[in-house]
Amino acid sequence: MQQATPELLYCYRSFVSAALIVIGGYKFMQYRIANLNDVESLTKLHAESCRESYRGIFTDDFLDNDVWEERRLTWTNRLSNPKLNQRVLMATDGNQLCGFICAFGNENSKWGTFVDNLHVSSSVQGKGVGKQLMYLIAKWADESFENKGLYLEVLEDNLNARNFYHRMGAKHQETNLWQPPGSDEKINDLLYVWEGNHKLLQINN
Repeated sequence: MQQATPELLYCYRSFVSAALIVIGGYKFMQYRIANLNDVESLTKLHAESCRESYRGIFTDDFLDNDVWEERRLTWTNRLSNPKLNQRVLMATDGNQLCGFICAFGNENSKWGTFVDNLHVSSSVQGKGVGKQLMYLIAKWADESFENKGLYLEVLEDNLNARNFYHRMGAKHQETNLWQPPGSDEKINDLLYVWEGNHKLLQINN
């Protein structure tokens, strides 16, 4: 691969017209802030990701029948009436949504910015899209809030996600019980934290 020029590296780190052009492991990827026109594509990827990641954790009935409409309602509400500290970033390859992240800045006075969702299409997993989305959110939080920490919740049985966050420097802080939609039983929900953002901000170095 041809070495990136200083101009390309500048594009790599800079927002231009709410879009970020990135040269990474998977062709050319654009990163931009989501808007209300993106509800359907976010819903599709989120529902598909839930069906792939949570089969055996959520009920089959919910995943096969209800998850699409539940996710569509969530994204319609979030993008039509966004909280002041909300940030939703999308990774796209042309017109194809490849991944997204949703975070709420400084949501917790102790732990900092809450990463509520991170989903990457199975077609590009392992290509650095999730890492880049985490970097961009960490950079936004670093520039926007005094508390530089980040945190998220991940289900105990979601081993792929847990391994990814461990590699990114997250630490398991505590375990809570959570009831999945459509289920009568509670399962373990793990709190993962980054007490500082240094490792996340080193992703592109």
